[in-house]
Amino acid sequence: MTEANSLSADPDQSATQPVLVLRPSIRALIGFICVMAIFFVYLSLIAVGQIEMSRPTSGVGEGMFAILFLVIIVFVVVKARQVDFTKPIMVIGPDGITGQKLPKLIPWSIIERVDIPQTRWAELIYLTVRKDADPEILRQLRKRQPLERTVAIPHRWIPGYSSSEVKDIVNRYFESSQRG
Repeated sequence: MTEANSLSADPDQSATQPVLVLRPSIRALIGFICVMAIFFVYLSLIAVGQIEMSRPTSGVGEGMFAILFLVIIVFVVVKARQVDFTKPIMVIGPDGITGQKLPKLIPWSIIERVDIPQTRWAELIYLTVRKDADPEILRQLRKRQPLERTVAIPHRWIPGYSSSEVKDIVNRYFESSQRG
């Protein structure tokens, strides 16, 4: 194989590598808010005495839960306003990771460690960025204090990919950046 052929083969190979795109689901958000609103209204009606229970209650507990549901609804709506639903939340590709909450592309070459919890209910893959990475990226990641220098990637519910496929893709990207 000549050098020209080997150079042209590399772009074709990277073009066939999967790119994982995590999109925000407005349908799921609206569904969640509607369910929470129904619980809020139901508990509020019980608390003010409009709906009678089989056992008499003072309504205080139901009122407290109604207030809790209202706080959750407000919190979710405020957080949802920060998300741009026209853009992907995160894109994981052969070049690196980018997302709405990340200032720029995080290349695989500046990631020092990939942690994949082996528990059944773990839903995130943790990528730890090197200490000598771009200061802008580190500043953004430090805003999330418990996971300093760490990017969390969900590996479940990515359309078109199973959880194990997502884990394999992330591992493949990381290992190829460590080799090359």
